[in-house]
Amino acid sequence: MQLKPKIALWLLPLLLVQALVLIGTSYHLYQDYVREQIQVQTKDSLLQVRSTLQAKLKVIEADSAILANNVVLNRYLMTEENIRAHVMHNVLAKEFESFMSVYSEYQEISLLMPDGYEELALLLDDSLNQSDDESNTSYFKAIQTANTDYKVCIIIDPDTGRWMLISLRKLVLHNPVERTQNSQGELQGYLVIKSNLDFFNPIVNNNNLFSEGFSLLYHGDGTRVLQLGDTRLSTAGLSTLATLRQETSDDAIHYKENFILDAQPYLVGHMPLMDDLYFSIGWPASELHQLLWEVGSSSIKYTLAVTLFSMLLLYWLLNRLLINPIQQLGHAARQLGNGFGWNFDSRSNDEITSLANRVRDMGQALLEQKRELHEIAYLDSLTRLPNRRQLLEELDKHYANSGGGPPTIALLFLDLDEFKNINDTLGHETGDAMLMAVARCIEQVLPNANALEHKNYPLLARLGGDEFTILLRNIRERSEAEAVAQRIIQALNSPLMVANKELRIGVSIGISLAVEAGDSVSELLKNADLAMYDAKHHGKNTYRFFCRSTALASLRNLEIKDDLHKAIDHNELQLAYQPQICARSGRLVGCEALLRWHHPDKGWIPPDVFIPVAEQSGLILPLGRWVILEVCQQIKAWQDQGKIVPRVSVNVSFVQLLREDMPRLLQDCLTQQHLPPSSLTIEVTESSIMQGEVAIARLRKIRDTGVRIALDDFGTGYSSLSALKGLPIDELKIDKSFVTDLNQGSDGKAIMSAVIAMAKQLNLAVVAEGVENEFELAYLQQKGVDIIQGYYFSKPLLKAAFTAYLSQHSEFRLLATDC
Repeated sequence: MQLKPKIALWLLPLLLVQALVLIGTSYHLYQDYVREQIQVQTKDSLLQVRSTLQAKLKVIEADSAILANNVVLNRYLMTEENIRAHVMHNVLAKEFESFMSVYSEYQEISLLMPDGYEELALLLDDSLNQSDDESNTSYFKAIQTANTDYKVCIIIDPDTGRWMLISLRKLVLHNPVERTQNSQGELQGYLVIKSNLDFFNPIVNNNNLFSEGFSLLYHGDGTRVLQLGDTRLSTAGLSTLATLRQETSDDAIHYKENFILDAQPYLVGHMPLMDDLYFSIGWPASELHQLLWEVGSSSIKYTLAVTLFSMLLLYWLLNRLLINPIQQLGHAARQLGNGFGWNFDSRSNDEITSLANRVRDMGQALLEQKRELHEIAYLDSLTRLPNRRQLLEELDKHYANSGGGPPTIALLFLDLDEFKNINDTLGHETGDAMLMAVARCIEQVLPNANALEHKNYPLLARLGGDEFTILLRNIRERSEAEAVAQRIIQALNSPLMVANKELRIGVSIGISLAVEAGDSVSELLKNADLAMYDAKHHGKNTYRFFCRSTALASLRNLEIKDDLHKAIDHNELQLAYQPQICARSGRLVGCEALLRWHHPDKGWIPPDVFIPVAEQSGLILPLGRWVILEVCQQIKAWQDQGKIVPRVSVNVSFVQLLREDMPRLLQDCLTQQHLPPSSLTIEVTESSIMQGEVAIARLRKIRDTGVRIALDDFGTGYSSLSALKGLPIDELKIDKSFVTDLNQGSDGKAIMSAVIAMAKQLNLAVVAEGVENEFELAYLQQKGVDIIQGYYFSKPLLKAAFTAYLSQHSEFRLLATDC
C-alpha cells in the first residue's frame, strides 16, 4: 500500500479516537459542571426568593408604620365614634386612596376595630368584601394574640379566596389628657394591608431554571400557596415534596438529586420561609439529560467538523511537506538508479532535503560501486580486458541467436610461451607488466577490439594467468582466423619494452571454428584449448587449428594431469631405487631414486608419459618436494636399520630449478632427518642446465650446500667441452643410448672414449647408466668409467625390495674410497 492511503487510514481512526475521547471526557466534565451549576443556581435562586420576601416584608412593615402614624388616621381614631363616621370617614378613605396610589402593589388597606369589625376598607379593584366582621379570621386572631404590635403572615384571604401577604399593626393611642409617663395607651384598632404574591413573578420569569422546572410556595400541611413554571406537579407529588420539611431545620437550604416526584426524577432545592411556609424549586432530570444531549450533540458535530477539518489540513500539510517530497525523492532515486541524472528540487532546509542529499550521495556512490562491481565482474583487474565471464556471456549470446545451428564465430586461445620463466626469474611485477604489454600489443593488432556496441568487432579477453582468448565474429573460413593468428605471432616476435627492458616472448595459439567443432560454448572453448596445446607440442610460437586426432592426445594428457592430482592425494606414487656400483671395486656407492606411479585402474604409468605432463602443468613442484623428503626419510630409515647407502641421486627438472627454492628445500629436508649434504646428489638434464645463467646460479647455490650435482643424459644435447667448463657439476652421466651403441661397432666406442676423456679432463666423475651385459661392463671399466648403473647389477627396486637387496649384498655396504 502506498504512503498516502496508508497515512489516511492511520490518520482517520487516530483523530476519531482522539475526538471520541475528547467528546466523552468533555461530556462527563460538562455533565458534572451542569449539575454543579444547577445546584449553585438553585441555591442562589432560593436565596433570591428569600431575600426578595424579606425585602418585601421590610417594605410592607415600613409602609404599615408610616400609615399607622398618619395624622388623619390618628385623628380619626381619637374622634368619637358617632362623630367620625359622619365627619371623617370620607377624609380617611381619601387618605387611604392617596396611599394606595403611591403604593400600587397593595390590594387592600383596611381599618379594623378592636372587636374585629371592619370599619373602613379600600380595595384596589372592584371586588367586594364578603363580610365586615373579620373577628373570626385567622390573621385577626394572630394579631390579636400576638405579643407584638406588628404581625405579618401569608394566608388565604377570606374575601378573595387567594393567598395574600397580610400585614397587621395594632393602633395604640394615648389620650392627650390622661397621658402620663407610665401610661400604656389604649388599643384603638388594627391597620391591615394586604398584598398579593406577584412580587415572586419577576424572580421566576428572569430565571431559566424556573422556566424549565417548577417553583412552589406551599404550606406545611401540603396546601399550594403559589406555583410557577411547570404546573404539572400532582397533589401526590406535592405531598411527597412536603416530606422535605421534615429534613429542614432553621433556615438551611437543602438540595436533592434524583428526587422522585410523580414517578419522575427531579433535581430539587428546598427552603423554609416563614410561618410553616416553604419554597421549593424543582427541575426534571429529563430536562438535564435533554440539555446534556443537545450540548453533547452540538459538541459531537463541532468536534467532528473540527476533526475533519484538522484531518484535511493535517493531510494537506503531510502531503505537501512529507508525502510529495518523499514521492519526488523516490522518483529521483529511481531515475538515478536507472542511470539518469539527479532530479530533486527542494528549496527548504529540512530533514527531507538532508535525506535527499544523503540519498543522492548514496545513489551516486552505489552507481560508482555498481560500475566498479561491473568492472570486477566483467573486466580483468590487471589488463582491463574483458574476463572469462564476459567472454562466456558473449559466446552464449551468439549461440542463443544462431537459430539452432552453430554461429559463424571463431575462438582463438592464446597461451604465452615460457611466461612462467619470466615470472619466476624477473619477479611477479615484471610478469604483470609483461601481461599488460602483451594485451596492448594484441589490441593494436585488433583495431576496435572490445567495442561491444558493434556486433562485428572482435572481443579480446584474458582468462587468467598467461591465457588470452579472441572471439572473431562472422568467420566462415579458416583463412580469416589464420590471418589474425599470424598477425599476432608476428607482432609478438618483436621485443616488448617491459620494466625498462626489452623482453621477447612467444605465443601458442589454438583456433576452433564453431562451424567445424563447436556445438556448444564449452565445446568451443575446450577445442580451442586443445588446439593451443597442440601448438605448444609442435614447437611453440605457432598456431594450430583444432584437429580431432591431436585432440585425443591432448585429452589423454589432460586425463593424466587429473589422475596425477589424485595420485598425489591418494599416495599412489612410489620410489624405486637402482644401485650404483663402483667400476673398480664392485662396491655399492649409491643409488638413483626413480619415481613410479601405479594407477588403481590403469596399472603402472611410464615416467616418460606422466613426467612431461607434470612439468607442463606445474605438478612437478609438489612431486619434486615429495620425492626429496621421501628420499631423506628413507636414507634415515636405512641408517636406523644398519644399512648404509652412501648417497642417493634425485632427478630435478628445470621447472624446479626456476620456481622452487631448491637450496632451502634440500637443506630443510636434510636437517629434518639429521643427514649430511653428501647424502644427496641432484641430477639435472643437459637441456635444463643450458637454459641460462639463472639455472647455473641456482645450481651453484645448491653445490655450495655440499650436495653433489650430476649432469644427466649427457650426449643427447649439443654440449661441448667449452660449454661444460665452469658448470657447477660433480658427475657426468653418460646416456644409456651411448652404452647400447658399444655393441654396434667402432663408432660407438669412439664416441664413448671421447666423452670419458672429456670428463676426465674436467675432473668429473663418470657414471654410465643402462649397462646390461658383461661386455659393456668390461669396456667401461677399461676406459676408466667410475660408476656403473644398469640392469647388469639390478633393475630399479621398490623400497622393500631394495632393502632386501641391501641385506643380500653385504659387500656393497662399505664405501670404496677409490671411487
